[in-house]
Amino acid sequence: MKRVAALIFDLDGTLIDSSRGVIEAVNYSLRRTGCPEQPPERITRFIGFPLSQMYAHFNAGPFEQLRFHFQTRAAEVMVASAEPLDGVGSVLADLRGRGLRLAVATTKIRSHVSGIVAKFGWEAYFDALVASDDVVRVKPDPDAFRLALERMGASSTETMVVGDTINDVLGARAVPLPVVAVASPYGGRDELQASRPDHFLESLAELPALLDRLEAER
Repeated sequence: MKRVAALIFDLDGTLIDSSRGVIEAVNYSLRRTGCPEQPPERITRFIGFPLSQMYAHFNAGPFEQLRFHFQTRAAEVMVASAEPLDGVGSVLADLRGRGLRLAVATTKIRSHVSGIVAKFGWEAYFDALVASDDVVRVKPDPDAFRLALERMGASSTETMVVGDTINDVLGARAVPLPVVAVASPYGGRDELQASRPDHFLESLAELPALLDRLEAER
């Protein structure tokens, strides 16, 4: 590929940890619909996946009711509970200092994405934010990545995706875009590596060195 000039990041598990808010909102929705609550470790494995996919694994009630109650509680706790993953602010500053264009493409809704980015003072880092309510089909469909490319004014030949789930890999491949997988705090390492990303990192802190190596190999 050409020199990497743009990066599209997944949000949860890649840049932030909002698991406390997700767990609270999921179990709130289950309580409100008369379904049994789920242990945190069962919920977190689905972070970054569509809500419909998660609730189907729980054999829960009607999805529209569950989603309504999830979003009701999430509006109260999601932004407040989110925390940046270690070293992410420094990495974003480094990448921006290199002149790279940066975007987010996530399954989170717009109000949460904007609130989280503002909470951490990351507005100046990103040229585009793509949320689940900006597209018809969420990841692993490639729509979010294609929209991020359009909003950044970037070409697929100069852009890489960075994410922590198989959905990021599958969505990137469908564009197609090269993809960097980062070990997720939520697990799923074997599945992620089996999806054969172009690169695998133990943490986002390794990304600047990877870009240096790719540039040297050009």
